[in-house]
Amino acid sequence: MSASREKKQRQSAGPDQKALKAQQEQAARRRTTIIYSVIAAVIAVLVIALLVWRSGFFQARAAAVTVGDETLTTAELSFYYYGSEAHQTIAAYGSYMGYDANKSDEDQFYDQTEGVTYRDHFLEEALKDAQQQKALAEEAVKQGHTEDEVKDTVKAYVDNMKSRASSNGVSYGSYLRLVYGTYMNSAAYEKLMTRALMANLVSTDKSNELFKDYEAAELESYYDEHKDNLDTIEYSSLYFPIATVNEKDEEGNDLSEDEVNKLKEEAQADAKEKAEEALKAVEGGATFQSQIDKYELSGATNADHTKVVGTNNVNSSFSEKLLALDEGACELVETDSGYYVVSLHGRYLDGEPTRDVLHIAILADTTTDSEGNVAAPTDEAWAAAKEKMDAIEAEWKAGEQTKEAFTALAEKYNTEEVGDALVDRIASTNTTLVPEFKDWVFEDHQPGDTEVIQHSAADSDGNKFWSYHLMFYVGDNEPVWKGTVRSTLAGEDLQAWTDELAANYPTTLANGANYLGK
Repeated sequence: MSASREKKQRQSAGPDQKALKAQQEQAARRRTTIIYSVIAAVIAVLVIALLVWRSGFFQARAAAVTVGDETLTTAELSFYYYGSEAHQTIAAYGSYMGYDANKSDEDQFYDQTEGVTYRDHFLEEALKDAQQQKALAEEAVKQGHTEDEVKDTVKAYVDNMKSRASSNGVSYGSYLRLVYGTYMNSAAYEKLMTRALMANLVSTDKSNELFKDYEAAELESYYDEHKDNLDTIEYSSLYFPIATVNEKDEEGNDLSEDEVNKLKEEAQADAKEKAEEALKAVEGGATFQSQIDKYELSGATNADHTKVVGTNNVNSSFSEKLLALDEGACELVETDSGYYVVSLHGRYLDGEPTRDVLHIAILADTTTDSEGNVAAPTDEAWAAAKEKMDAIEAEWKAGEQTKEAFTALAEKYNTEEVGDALVDRIASTNTTLVPEFKDWVFEDHQPGDTEVIQHSAADSDGNKFWSYHLMFYVGDNEPVWKGTVRSTLAGEDLQAWTDELAANYPTTLANGANYLGK
């Protein structure tokens, strides 16, 4: 074989060792690249999963509790956990009880003796609320209520949350998480707010039904057992505190124990002497106000005449001795902090009737000043409001002039801002009505009397309404105490009815609940 043929045969037989090695190295590099690419992809997936986990995406959607046949997610349970009255109360006042909002709920004891943590307490309340609202909402549907009845109110709640979020410089979703915890979202909030409002519909229906059902004998029986909570107490009181002494001399040096004690004795003697002088004066016919002025006394404990309902609303420092006095008697009461002079004017069950009225209101248009404050209506605005009211009054007088006719007219003209036409069970002690309105109610009227009154908001009038009212006197209603008893009994019976419904919706916690209170 020639040399050239031998060379060609070697070339056709395959790559030489050098080429083969190069091919192997290239293949190895490709495999390494593939492996690293796979590892990078896995790491990327893990990083994304970690970020999603930290965002609470999975936790929020985890099953947290079953209520009857429904499973609520962690986000949904957080609506009840952080929105419960128990949690809101602790959030507002817990610092006075040693609760630290910066620590987890499971690391703090609500009742250390029983080993109950705040997380235990809040979860218990959350489950109860979830159970009751589920039961009541479904009862509302059974009774013919629909979500259409509450959709406007839900929207109002959502708009309010969005407004608060904007005021705090955060998004709607972020603000919900601030209020209801890390896992809350808008879908859960709006779903359960709808449920809460549906529950409130049927709860209100039942409460109103119960309120009307109690007979006079039931109210009297309740009074006999709870008169301490229902009696009206009238009394006067003065308070002479023992002055706090300075335990250092003029140069800032500590006084001796004997010197301090002497100063304390002198301060106590001075307070007692003034109290005894005041007691002698009021026993001799002086008014309590004259003694308040004489000694320049201030504060709620100094009053010429105080009227409260329920013995528990009398100052505990002297309530026992005051309530033991005969009417008109006075007494000096000594305490560790000072001396009280008290006099009992009377204890009785107030039978004064409350009153019911209907009204139609026309608000006078207002403007705002340069600082954005609401300004009183102009003369033109007042005149425009009066013209509208005159037309309504004329329409009223041209009609049947019955309670039913007035109610129909009120439904026609009262705006949502004005509210319901009926204002019932108004007591003479009411402090929420504007003066002109209340004054008219307690004038001498007969059922069916009508009149137009004008309300001009005072500087202290927070609602800043300027308005005309067409008033209709409906008549007398029960005394305040009977309304109080009805409300108490209705509340107890409503709770019993709600508990009976809720018993059909047992609750069982799931893993998602573990994310709350951490």
